[in-house]
Amino acid sequence: MFKKVFSYDGRFMEFLRKTGELIMLSVVFLVCCIPVITAGSSFASLYYSVIKSVRRNRGTALGEFFSSMKRTLAKGCLITFEILAWFAILYFGRNILLALDTDMGKSMSVIYLILMTASTGVICYIFPILSRFEMKVGSMWKLAFVMCIRFFPITVALVVGTVLLGWAQFFYLPMACIILVPGVWCFVITFMMERALLAYMPEPEEDDDSWYYEGKKTDKQNSGNRNDAEKR
Repeated sequence: MFKKVFSYDGRFMEFLRKTGELIMLSVVFLVCCIPVITAGSSFASLYYSVIKSVRRNRGTALGEFFSSMKRTLAKGCLITFEILAWFAILYFGRNILLALDTDMGKSMSVIYLILMTASTGVICYIFPILSRFEMKVGSMWKLAFVMCIRFFPITVALVVGTVLLGWAQFFYLPMACIILVPGVWCFVITFMMERALLAYMPEPEEDDDSWYYEGKKTDKQNSGNRNDAEKR
C-alpha cells in the first residue's frame, strides 16, 4: 500500500506534480499580466493550460500556456482594452454623480455599481470562451452575456469566490501565496466553467477523442448507464 501511494504513478506523486504545475502556471501568468494589456490573453491561457494539461493530462503546462498566448494575444488585448475603457467610464461617471452631492446623484450612482457587478459576471466567462472558441470578439461578448444569465448560480459563485479570494490574499494570506492562488483558483473554476462551455459545444462523434469532450462523454456514458439500469 505504501509503495503504491508513493510510486511514480501514485496519488501522492500526482498531487505533487499537479501542484508544481499550478505554481509554475501562476508565476508565468502573473509575469504575462505585467504589461496589463496582455492580461486577457494571460487569463485565457491560464484556463486553457489548467483544463487541458493539469486536469486532462494532455500536453505540457507551459507548452499549452504559450501556445494559447500566441493564438489569443490579438483578441485578448482587444478585449482587455474594452474592459479597461468600460470600467473607466463607469468609475469616472459614478464619481461625477457623487461629486454633485445630490440625492439624485447618489441614487444614480447605485446604477453604476450594479453595472460594474453585472459586467464582472460577464467578464468571468469571456476569457474561458476566448480560450475555447474561434469567433469574433462581438460574438464572444454576446455568448458571455447569455452564459452569465443562463448559469446564474455559477456566475454568483465565480464573482463571490474571486472577490473573497482577492480580499483574503490582500489582507490575510502571506504574499508568497500569490504564486499559488491564481492556478489553484483557476483549477477550481474549471469544474464549474466546463459545464457551461460544454453546453455550447456540438455533440462529439463516437471516435472523437478530443480532450475538451472528456467531461461531456463521461456525463453521456453515466446517463446511458442509468437508462440501461432503469430498463433492466
